[in-house]
Amino acid sequence: MRPFSTVIIAVGLVATFAHSPANAQVADTAKPVRHVNDKFSNSFFDLHPELTKAEFKEFAAELGSVLRFRQLGDSSTLGRGVFEISADYARTSIDGSKGAWNNTMSHPAADHSLGQSIAAPRVVARFGVSDRVDIGAWGTLSPHSNYGIVGIDSKIALMKQGPGRPISIAIRPSISSLVGPSELWAGSGSIDVSFSRSLGLVSPYVGFVTTGSLAVERSADVDLKPATASTAFSYAGISLNLRRLVLSGEVQIGRVTSYGIRVGTRF
Repeated sequence: MRPFSTVIIAVGLVATFAHSPANAQVADTAKPVRHVNDKFSNSFFDLHPELTKAEFKEFAAELGSVLRFRQLGDSSTLGRGVFEISADYARTSIDGSKGAWNNTMSHPAADHSLGQSIAAPRVVARFGVSDRVDIGAWGTLSPHSNYGIVGIDSKIALMKQGPGRPISIAIRPSISSLVGPSELWAGSGSIDVSFSRSLGLVSPYVGFVTTGSLAVERSADVDLKPATASTAFSYAGISLNLRRLVLSGEVQIGRVTSYGIRVGTRF
């Protein structure tokens, strides 16, 4: 594939994933009775007495997908001593009108809602500690709300593409944590197995994930036991490597659907 054509495809992919605005806090048509609190200018985590055990468990499962440290790249490792920093954007589909979200959030106005997705930019840093092992860390902060997310991972090459080896295979354990809310703590842990093949500048990849999440309430308004959830899902994406510039796009299919893009540089 010619470089010019590859760039056109990558730009189209990024434009498609980024079409929705970064702030998904828009009004939805269902107009549920929302909990209003103007403490922050955006929706924020705030547990309410109406929250049920079943809703809290559903919330833990869906929040786990929001918290997950996404791969957003092919199965190859960076190589010893190589450093990468990237800006990621991920959008996860949810239904903000459900009790699982409506009763765990407050909004600055009655006509303000989560809408149909949660989206956030993220900063990711990765380092190649050996030819077969990378470590990474990421974080995001919602400046007009009460939360942020941090996480770490490690990508371990099980097989590297080469003579007699048509694909690369990697395993990637990761953990992430919600930080900030006084009434809630939540975390997510995942193990990915991914497969990719380099075709010149382009590297398509697929992956399979098993993930578990935990939500613990610390609110005086409810009395619920910690909620746990586990699920498995798959994802597919494509990476484009242009010298030191790396572009990736990915779609994740499971309990909820998620899209992500990444723009990074290596040195």
